[in-house]
Amino acid sequence: MTAPRRWYMGPWLPYSLLAALVAIWVLLAVTVPATTSRQLTIDVSCSSGNPPVGVWVESSTGGSWWAIEGEPGAGPARRFVFQQEFNGPYQVNVGCGGTAANWGISASSVEATQPFRYLVCEDRHGTDTSGGRCEDQPAG
Repeated sequence: MTAPRRWYMGPWLPYSLLAALVAIWVLLAVTVPATTSRQLTIDVSCSSGNPPVGVWVESSTGGSWWAIEGEPGAGPARRFVFQQEFNGPYQVNVGCGGTAANWGISASSVEATQPFRYLVCEDRHGTDTSGGRCEDQPAG
């Protein structure tokens, strides 16, 4: 009876593993989005006259978070600002009426890429707390 044969790894295995790790690192480094942050300015008003009490920015490239209230916006609008970590499309979710912790009506915009938006959110129709729509208005 013969003894089982052991598999010989050879001196090339550590070098092959090191080369594979370097290749994986380079691939990951190339696919990670570049950090090019920008400030978004979003003027918001609600069609019912309720005040916008909160804005959540949903960034499709990562870094979604609450916008903070800034200087007064154009006309009856409230201005919110947000530092977007990566350039790319984003959606705005707005609370019309209620409090910052408990929105009266929630309304959402479509995704867009421009750094300034003026949104009018429809919060008059419907009795539930979700489903409103925010429409982009021409700046001016």
